[in-house]
Amino acid sequence: MASGGVTFTGWDETIKKLEEKFSPAKVSRIENKALSAGARVIKANLKHGVASYMDTGATFNEVVAGKPRLRSGHRSVKIGWAGDGSKQRWRLVHLNEFGYTRFGKTYSPRGLGKVQSAFDSSKDAAKTAQVAELKRLVK
Repeated sequence: MASGGVTFTGWDETIKKLEEKFSPAKVSRIENKALSAGARVIKANLKHGVASYMDTGATFNEVVAGKPRLRSGHRSVKIGWAGDGSKQRWRLVHLNEFGYTRFGKTYSPRGLGKVQSAFDSSKDAAKTAQVAELKRLVK
């Protein structure tokens, strides 16, 4: 899967204003719900992206969005593949995403670049979902 993540500007200022208005625990819950809303959007777009080269459906079915966690002082959500099933698609997704070489011949599968394009197209939609969730929760 692509390294990096979705970065939003103005997030810190928004959280500071929420901290002035609400308790730290309430801000944490609000932040987690907003992150989950964005993660659901990215997960749906990722599923749509990998569906274009679906054969057995294992890659499609194992797409997951984790719970919001506080890591190194920043809240984040991991989106990827479950890997606990018998198919363990996380081991193979990079072959579809980047292609591979076998016996000197380069193979470009149908899924070449689909994960990255799904991720790139999801950024604005995820931000919109997070803003909508924040507005809904702060009322």
